[in-house]
Amino acid sequence: MKKLKKFLALGLSAAMVMGMTACGNAEGKQSASNGSQVSNATDISSEVVEVKKPVTLEWWYRGNGIQKDTELVENEFNKLLQTYPGMEHVTVKLNCYTGADYANAVALAQSAGQQIDILNSVYLNFADQVTMGTYISLNDMLAENEALYNELPEWLWDLGSVDGEIYMVPHYQRGANQEYLVIPKDYWDKYANQDAITELCANTDRTMEEVASVLEEYVLAVQAGEGATKYGVPFGQMYSHEHGFLERFDDISNSILLFEDNEAVEYMYASERVKKAYEISAQWYDKGIIHPEVMTVNNMGGKNMLNPVSYCFSLQNGAGSGEMVSKQLTSSFGFDVVAIPIWDDYFIKNTWGAGGDGITATCKNPEEALRLIELMTTEEGIELYNMVVYGLEGTHYEKLDDTHIKTFEYDGTQGGTDTSYSAMKWIMGNTFHAYLNQGCSDSENEIARQINESSDNKTSSIMGFIVDISSIETEIEQIKAVKGEFYGALSGGALGTAGWEEYYNKFVQKLESAGLQEVLDEIQNQVDEFKAAK
Repeated sequence: MKKLKKFLALGLSAAMVMGMTACGNAEGKQSASNGSQVSNATDISSEVVEVKKPVTLEWWYRGNGIQKDTELVENEFNKLLQTYPGMEHVTVKLNCYTGADYANAVALAQSAGQQIDILNSVYLNFADQVTMGTYISLNDMLAENEALYNELPEWLWDLGSVDGEIYMVPHYQRGANQEYLVIPKDYWDKYANQDAITELCANTDRTMEEVASVLEEYVLAVQAGEGATKYGVPFGQMYSHEHGFLERFDDISNSILLFEDNEAVEYMYASERVKKAYEISAQWYDKGIIHPEVMTVNNMGGKNMLNPVSYCFSLQNGAGSGEMVSKQLTSSFGFDVVAIPIWDDYFIKNTWGAGGDGITATCKNPEEALRLIELMTTEEGIELYNMVVYGLEGTHYEKLDDTHIKTFEYDGTQGGTDTSYSAMKWIMGNTFHAYLNQGCSDSENEIARQINESSDNKTSSIMGFIVDISSIETEIEQIKAVKGEFYGALSGGALGTAGWEEYYNKFVQKLESAGLQEVLDEIQNQVDEFKAAK
């Protein structure tokens, strides 16, 4: 655009000079007057062309850390960035930290007054950052940027807002996952009561006892055919984790949950429904369905299900039909599996792990900062976005067509810290604009849009709610310590039917002493106030 303005301005100058020269010749004016007029035209040109001072934006985000080729990618990214209107004078510095280091690095930089212009909220407490005054409100700027605002659905903007003010542009990805019961195809064919399992998964009103009965029958059949070292996933774990049979919920803070269609918040590990799961886990333990060393064994599910000592089923999350997920997991695990969805819709939670990018109050160039975020979010910046995600064509990937690539150093959907360069697409902007590498399916984005936009899927009743735990932080830490002491044995059933209930009662007593009720009351009050204000 700037080059176009300059071209038009110079063309205008030339036209003025030629016109005035013609008039001068006709009227016999001296060439000195023509020179004066040329000088004036040049002045007009310099006024039209605005040369902005160089700007450097410090972009901080969680990812794979600084890698071997980060500087190389950064240099090429900036060359490309400066070809976009409004960014000809802008250079971006990529400040990337691993998940383990990011929050501490940000805290140290903030205390030292180090420059941060764009701050990624992943692995940070977004509400705390807003309270600290870290981010500026984007309402006025977004009101003038329809392209950016209209790119994201309304419910997603709620997740970047506090009290009606938008403080971050959320990263856009699939809004929810489905849960699948996954069984090795060999075991499915030999041992499974296929009708009973299929009916169980299709019945979203199933009881806990029904789940236990059907899965117990299956595990015992596998043990009879394959040996006693084939186990079931501990029943208490399946009902105290989001990847299981537990009803849909929002984890508000530190396992304080609000279940779908409920009004009262609950503590996951001491709710009545989870207590029943602990009891069944103890029964399974006595029957040999759960590994006798349940407190110490791990890595028994997923791709390890055919190992001599392992689970004979798993619970996995994903998206799409059972056939599609079966195919994906078969490729990932290296053996044929059957994946059966256990819900018939998707639940979009208030918690948004993908976070977003906000502009800091200390940023001296907020317009350029928002323009960068816009390019990472909208179709206009597809080439830029994919460069910062995948690196450089020919160095880090091969372009197969307009939307497909082959990454050189990894075959999964994203690379790790061991690659020369890779970033996580769900952290960098709008995943719907990402190229699909060999780890992605062609239908991925279509399924994600259906999930995000379908009126059949449920959305959290507290979408946009941000809890303030500042007054209950001590109690929360005490509750965490109690949970760490008791949960493993309860969820794994390790005390058997003779000892689980007494142990559970001690657990509840310690939770009460730690201040659980105060935590529940405080969070309940905030939820009620939020709903009343909507």
